[in-house]
Amino acid sequence: MTLTSVFNRADAAPAKASPAIAHQTDVSGKYIPNAVAIAEQLHPTANLSYKVAGKRYYPTKKVTADFSQTGRASWYGPGFHGKKTSNGERFDMNMMTAAHPTLPIPSYVRVTNLDNGKTAVVRINDRGPFHGNRAIDLSKAAANKLGFLSKGTANVRIDVLTADERTNPPANTLAHKDDVANITTGKNIYVSLKTFDNKHEAQNFLETTAAHLKQIQAEQRAIMVKHGKAYLVRVGPFTEQEHADKIHNGLKQDVI
Repeated sequence: MTLTSVFNRADAAPAKASPAIAHQTDVSGKYIPNAVAIAEQLHPTANLSYKVAGKRYYPTKKVTADFSQTGRASWYGPGFHGKKTSNGERFDMNMMTAAHPTLPIPSYVRVTNLDNGKTAVVRINDRGPFHGNRAIDLSKAAANKLGFLSKGTANVRIDVLTADERTNPPANTLAHKDDVANITTGKNIYVSLKTFDNKHEAQNFLETTAAHLKQIQAEQRAIMVKHGKAYLVRVGPFTEQEHADKIHNGLKQDVI
């Protein structure tokens, strides 16, 4: 997505909400997993200074956890789905991503809706918004999780997160059967099954896993999360580690 298209997006009225049908989300937002902060190399050109509407912006070129900002959040969706973001990735409105004028690309932030207390972790991969006092432009999935789809905007706090290498393995390589990690987001445990470089392969694996979960009448869902150029398939949420391990062992025998 070019800076020009981002500017036009920010000036447009908020898109009207519609039921979201995606692998990692439902209308209530109950099954939308947070993005998981991992260490990534900064994009070579997306962090250069740039000018929009006569104003020059100077992106930060280092991820630091001391950044905190309050402001207005908006969201973008169907009109930009599939278009390129500032780092060349294709925008997916159903993934946990966001646009910010100056934060490093890529980087991860926790966004807190100050109106209802809900939080979401998103990956910054685009520039914008450039409209009034708006501080961040979130994907449709993130706005859904934060509870302001129909309202269009919300007062938020933005806090930069740094990678925790102990629980978040690199997502740019294929995970082997014995290299599966459990990722905990809040009180919910998500079992990471496999990482793919190819979206089509990840989609096939996702559907196979979902069919198995349905067959065994599991309450959990199979979800697909994008990290950089990789696609991670996970199952959850679980509230107890013992239950997560039991389902994971069954999937290792029947699916993986």
